[in-house]
Formats: sequence, structure tokens, C-alpha cells
Amino acid sequence: MESKRAKVKLNQWVRLHDYNIAQKVQVIVEHFKHNVMGLLGGQAKAMVVTSSRKEAVRYKQGFDKYIVEKGYQNIHALVAFSGEVEFTDKDPNSESLIGEKFTENNMNPLLKGRDLRKAFDSDDYQVMIVANKFQTGFDQPKLCAMYVDKKLGGVECVQTLSRLNRTYLGKVETGTFVLDFFNDPDDILKAFQPYYQTAELADVSDPNLIFDLSEKLRAAGIFTGHEVEQFCAAFFVKAKVMRRLPTFASLR
Repeated sequence: MESKRAKVKLNQWVRLHDYNIAQKVQVIVEHFKHNVMGLLGGQAKAMVVTSSRKEAVRYKQGFDKYIVEKGYQNIHALVAFSGEVEFTDKDPNSESLIGEKFTENNMNPLLKGRDLRKAFDSDDYQVMIVANKFQTGFDQPKLCAMYVDKKLGGVECVQTLSRLNRTYLGKVETGTFVLDFFNDPDDILKAFQPYYQTAELADVSDPNLIFDLSEKLRAAGIFTGHEVEQFCAAFFVKAKVMRRLPTFASLR
């Protein structure tokens, strides 16, 4: 077999193996229970980012099994992915799953017809497991932790981790947390660097447009001068900035 193809197959086999998923689920659940769950007055949420729909299904199964075994009745996971997922005899530990079709509806029995966003915002679910879905364009201000098991880079990396940036009462004091099983911290920093320190314009812009926009925003009441001063005080004081940045840990 061609070596590159063989490595891909072996990697898929390892990532979908029950033992591999079970070990990561244990780390995620225990960390969430002891470090995240009590934040925001007990309303804190977490997201688990997987690299495929099959992984999302396996994570959900592993999550449900683990919390039942531990008797954690106050922790429940919601899984989000598109379409149907089917396993074959080429997937590891899949004998009991072959022929069964997995969907969001049959894997989230407590949904009761609700939209996933509204269900996750309720007290019924504390963790959302995703496969591409809801990594971007999803606002959940109570999201305090993210567990990443997927290669992230460029704009996708920034958009995914930025789900944690939504403001909520008490979130500034508690901070946010990222636990990464896959990526190197330097790669994450590299992905954010262009957006944090560099701003470029393709063509020369009329500086008066900036002042015109500023006046329009002020007239609309979008912000006040006092709020701008508060932002500058927080942004340019190093100690305060560091407290607001998400804690990042890598298990590579």
C-alpha cells in the first residue's frame, strides 16, 4: 500500500478507536466538572471540537457512557453534525454500529423538537460536541471552555476559538480555557498573529471616512466616550489583558 494512504488509514483507525476516545472523554468530563462547571453561577458551557462526524458520534457515545458510569447526573452533552452517519466494517470497533444510522435527532433524545442553539442555552445541556457545525457563526455567551481534537489553522482557527470571546456577566473575572489535544501552541499563536498585530489596506483610504463613521456611531449611541476609555485602560494594561485572554493548554 502507498505509504501516505496507509498513514491516513492508520490515523483514522487510532482516532476512532474506543480506547482513544474514552481516554479523552475522561479528561474532558473531569476537567469540566472540577474547573468549568461552577463558573458563571453554574451556567458555564463547553464545546468539544472534533475533526469528523464519525468522531462526533463516538465522542457522544463515550460521553454518555462515562457520565452514567460515574453517576454525573448534572452533566449532559449535545452533539451537532449534518446529515446521517453510518459506520462500516473498516471502522475500528464498529461491529455493533454497522447498519445503524446516526442523526442529530436520534442522538439528542432530550431535544424535543427544539433548535440546537436554544437547547444548548437551556439547563438541559452543558457540553456541545461538534463536527464542523457551530465552529463559526455561533454565539453562546456562556461558553467558557473549548476542548479541541482537530487540526486548526488560519481563519478557521481564529473563528473557532473566538467562540469563547462573547461577553457575559462574570466572565471577565473567571476567564476562559482551551484544552487542545491536537495543535501546537505556536501554530495557534501564528494563526492569530495577523489579526492581533497587523492591519493592512489594499489601497489608500480617505482619512475623513474614519471621522465620518465615528460621528455616525456616536450619533447612533453605539458607544460612549467613557466606554472607549474603559476599553483602552483594559487593553493597554498588561496585567488586565492577560487575565482576559483564554488559558491555552496543549496535550500534544
